[in-house]
Amino acid sequence: MTTKPIALVTGATSGIGEATAYRLRARNYEVFAAGRNPTALESLQSRGLQARALDVTDETAVAELIEEIQTTHGAIDVLVNSAGFPLPRPLEQVALSELRNLLETNVIATLNLSQAVLPAMRARGAGTIVTIGSTGGRFTSPGAGAYHIAKYGVEALSLALRAEVAQFGVRVVLIDPTGVKTRFVQSQLEATHSYSDDDPYREFKRRYADTTRALTKTPGMMVSADTVARAVVRAVEARNPKPRYIVGASGKASVLARSLLTDRMWDRVMMQGLKT
Repeated sequence: MTTKPIALVTGATSGIGEATAYRLRARNYEVFAAGRNPTALESLQSRGLQARALDVTDETAVAELIEEIQTTHGAIDVLVNSAGFPLPRPLEQVALSELRNLLETNVIATLNLSQAVLPAMRARGAGTIVTIGSTGGRFTSPGAGAYHIAKYGVEALSLALRAEVAQFGVRVVLIDPTGVKTRFVQSQLEATHSYSDDDPYREFKRRYADTTRALTKTPGMMVSADTVARAVVRAVEARNPKPRYIVGASGKASVLARSLLTDRMWDRVMMQGLKT
C-alpha cells in the first residue's frame, strides 16, 4: 500500500489525459495512467507513472484494473475520465456502429468507471470523479452532431451523478474545455480529404474543414491540453468544487452567446461560411 493519494486517469496516452497525469504526479499523487498506445505507455512508465494498457469499453478489463489498484495500492482517491474521441460528419452519414462506439467510449465507459470506483469512495466518505466534457455539450453546431450527442450525454451523466453521491462525501466535477490543441486534433486538421462527386455534402464538408482550420488559427480560440490539466487539478484540490468549469475564453463566450440567442439566431450564426 502507498501513502500517496491514488489517481486513475484514462485516455492518458495523449492530450488532456497525458497532461493531467503529469500534473497530478507533480502534486504527489500515485498516478495510474491508462490508455491503448503501447509506445506512449512505455514513455509514461519511464517518467514515473504507473502505466496500464486499457480499453475503457472493455468492462472486464476495467474491473480487473480497479481491483488491481485497490488490492496493491489502496482505494482510488481521484478518477479522471479523459478517454474519448470526436466524429465530425453530417449526421445522415454517421454509421450507427460509429455512433455506438462513440457513446460506448464517451458516455457508457465513463459511467462504468465511475460505478467501479464509487463503492470504495462511499465506504470512506471521500473521493473525486472528474470527467472531461466539452463546451460542445452546452450547444450544437452543424457537422459535429454525433460528438454533441455524446457530450450532452456526458453533461447529464456528471450532473445527475454529482447530485446523487454528494450525500456520501464524493465530489463529481465536469470540465468543459473549448477547442484543445492536441496532436490528434492537429493531425485531423492537416489531413487531406477527397470528396466524391456524388456526395450531397461534399461542398458542406469542404467549407466545414476550411472554417474549422480558420477557427483554430484565430488567437484565443484554442487552449493547450496543459491548460485543461491545470483546471482539473484546481477542481480536485478545491474544498468545494463547482459542478462545471468552462476552460477557455472562447468557450465561455460561446456558452454565453448560446444562452442569449434564439434557436433561429443560433442556427444562422453556426451556418455562416457553411452554406453553398
